[in-house]
Amino acid sequence: MAQEKIRVWFNHWFSTVYDIINLLKEGEDRFYIISTNQNPDAVMKEVSDEFYVEPQLHGEDYVNYCLDFCRSHKIQIFIPRKNQPDLAGELKRFQDAGVRVLMEPDETKIRTLNDKRKTYELFEKLQIGRIPPYRIVTDADAFEKAYWDLKKENNRVCFKFVQDEGGMSFRVVDDKIIRYQGLFSSPGRKITLEQTLEALREQEHFPELMVMPYLDGKEISVDCLNTAAGLIAIPREKGNTRVEKIVFPREILETCDRFFEKYGLYGPCNIQFRYDKDTAYLLEVNTRMSGGVQLSCVGTGVNIPKVAVCALLGEELPWSLQRREQKVSYVEMPVVLSDKISEGARE
Repeated sequence: MAQEKIRVWFNHWFSTVYDIINLLKEGEDRFYIISTNQNPDAVMKEVSDEFYVEPQLHGEDYVNYCLDFCRSHKIQIFIPRKNQPDLAGELKRFQDAGVRVLMEPDETKIRTLNDKRKTYELFEKLQIGRIPPYRIVTDADAFEKAYWDLKKENNRVCFKFVQDEGGMSFRVVDDKIIRYQGLFSSPGRKITLEQTLEALREQEHFPELMVMPYLDGKEISVDCLNTAAGLIAIPREKGNTRVEKIVFPREILETCDRFFEKYGLYGPCNIQFRYDKDTAYLLEVNTRMSGGVQLSCVGTGVNIPKVAVCALLGEELPWSLQRREQKVSYVEMPVVLSDKISEGARE
């Protein structure tokens, strides 16, 4: 008799979860993958056994949806990206339903690291890494003062809301984009000071906004997983092209070690650094796998998603990480999207 497969659910993830699912299924067929997304054409459905369209819910309503989904679809492993802070406070309900959730179980840790101000206060308190100067503001006048204070010592200033995912609110203040030379480059996430103040003044007060220097050096994204055999930490140097580089800067690896020694997280996570000249600054910790974790896995041969899921099942999957620099890249791969949406999926 064929062994029943382990039912794994990925909720609303980035498009690169396509690669994460493939890594999990690599070399075996014991996982039955179910995925959901608000986008009915999400590419993840092409590597899933079942696909459902998620309703647009938030907070407690979304937690209840997830719990009901796990029960009705007999989910055994849940790998969430969306709404982690709310889910963290309700993990016992999932455990009682027989569901193992691949995320940090400490709600305080999740909420702290999903708030940029609290994250920096934690780094300062525990003396983890070097952080850039910053200001927290909630009105336009305070923003303007913070901007000029930071501008004195720095070329450019940037900002983002303290509760943000994927850098959606991240902007670089740059008045050069309105000059002639600015016509020869894409403005991207650049915005002028005048535009920023005009937008902010639409609200008398707004949620906490972090203002800080724009660090224009190398960006290092470290994909991490703490295991019984030790810490997996794979730094990737990101650039303006599709070529990234697996590197092992001692200072960055030591900072990652300190983070896990003093605070730590269960499950895969991602630690972000940025250089200013020769100084590496610690920027944030994402409490989930990064959108580029597959590059780290391919570049080192360490399958982070599979190691993490096996640990959740009580299995220690052997891994070996050689600290060897390696360039990695990716190509666009055309995928024909099917109309596959499982019956009863549309909420």
